[in-house]
Amino acid sequence: MLAGQSLHPTTLLVEIMMPIAQSRILYVEDDVQLLEARSSLLRQEGYDVVTAETLTKALRLYRSFDFDQLLIGHSVTPKIRTVLAAISKRINPRAGVLVLVQGAEKPQLADGWTNQQDTASILEAVSFLLATTKPRRASTAAA
Repeated sequence: MLAGQSLHPTTLLVEIMMPIAQSRILYVEDDVQLLEARSSLLRQEGYDVVTAETLTKALRLYRSFDFDQLLIGHSVTPKIRTVLAAISKRINPRAGVLVLVQGAEKPQLADGWTNQQDTASILEAVSFLLATTKPRRASTAAA
């Protein structure tokens, strides 16, 4: 944008949200029905979503691809969540870790968590955490 130009608020929102919506997320969930439903909703919002139902598959994918966020579903046990978060921070400390929890649980090593299970709250949490981290594609484009 050139100096002196004004930017319409809607245009500004679109420009801010575009790198976030193009972000790559690894979504790990033991419950296959939730995994399919939520990953589909995330894709509809423009996210590049890769899914894993097991710890082994999640670790293999996380080591093989560059992700902006690790989203861990509430059906994954707290022990597995902690292992995933710890390994993800070693592999890619820039990526955010968001955990969906039940009740008042506060997961270890997570950058964010929500106990809200509705779609709007999950999308808001994903977007918020991505906005506070450096998206993979945005940092690549700026380099």
